[in-house]
Amino acid sequence: MKMKYAWKAFLTGLFAAAGMTAAAASPLEETYTTIPLKLMSAEGTLIFSDCPEYAGDYGILYEGTVKKGKGRVYYYHVNQTGAPARVVVYARSKKKQDLTVTRTVRGEASRDYISTGATLSFREVVNPLQKAETVTLPKNGRTILFEDDPKGVKEENLVSGMVEIETEKPVTLGAAILPDGSRKDVEEALQTAMRLPPDTHEMRGTFASDIYLENKPWDFKKGPAEIVVGKSIPFQQGMDEMSRVKRENTGDYGITYHISFHNKGEGKYKLYINPQGGVYMGTFRIGHNEKVLQIFRTDTAKRGKWFGNNTEEDYMEAGTWEMGRDLFIRFIPAGAAYLPLRFLMVPVEE
Repeated sequence: MKMKYAWKAFLTGLFAAAGMTAAAASPLEETYTTIPLKLMSAEGTLIFSDCPEYAGDYGILYEGTVKKGKGRVYYYHVNQTGAPARVVVYARSKKKQDLTVTRTVRGEASRDYISTGATLSFREVVNPLQKAETVTLPKNGRTILFEDDPKGVKEENLVSGMVEIETEKPVTLGAAILPDGSRKDVEEALQTAMRLPPDTHEMRGTFASDIYLENKPWDFKKGPAEIVVGKSIPFQQGMDEMSRVKRENTGDYGITYHISFHNKGEGKYKLYINPQGGVYMGTFRIGHNEKVLQIFRTDTAKRGKWFGNNTEEDYMEAGTWEMGRDLFIRFIPAGAAYLPLRFLMVPVEE
């Protein structure tokens, strides 16, 4: 390996002497060892609502139960009702109780689905903290916690967002698409809304909201390494509480990946993000300090072009890091984006 790096360093110097750019050497030309990830734990509750994705009727899109602790609703729906509509996230309880809404985030509604997913991914990262709000739930009735756009969702627009809560007692959370109208009209329509059947892709259910992944320490003496998300572990399994069947969250949408990359060695390495499944326009938090992570965005990697569109050759640099220190990678897979996704770790030549 040392001979290989010395030779590449020589070539880089030769290019520079000839007036050529050193950037000509692509990290995709390296040979990588794929590092297996192990699922260490799965926490929290995700109520995932992406079915029916194209909502042609009004009603309850999906609802599930948060038994206790932290919960998250993640919705992704296109308004195909034929008229402006309202998309809301709501809660209901069998008994009067309080719950705490800790965060609400929405993407920019659009007919361009990729931009909706990209804006939600970015806003989720840059708005980690909000003022918590306590909501008192009446017995049985549905209470609106969040409305995607109080002005109404235009026909054919995609809306996507998330609501996070904490509760001490079991609570049902859900998403609904309702006729346009005043707030009172929307609240009344919610109380009588009927459950909608799933569509053919069946992307809804109750899953873990946070998964924690680690690897056995990688020794950089062995050369470059890669972590492949979307292949290294199975997609999360859950339950569709409305249809009472098991579901797979293919793509792990709405789930936070907490990846801890353990390694050893002396020197530095560069991290690259390389999409393998198609377009990936999303935002990541990465760093040595879990409490102070840097932000990296693939939606600004190449202006005027969707990152990963019709190619596996796109990549972007995501920092230079120290060997021998854990590297933490945090993200929710971006909506309207595709896995697998590779994280490439390449030693810096001395």
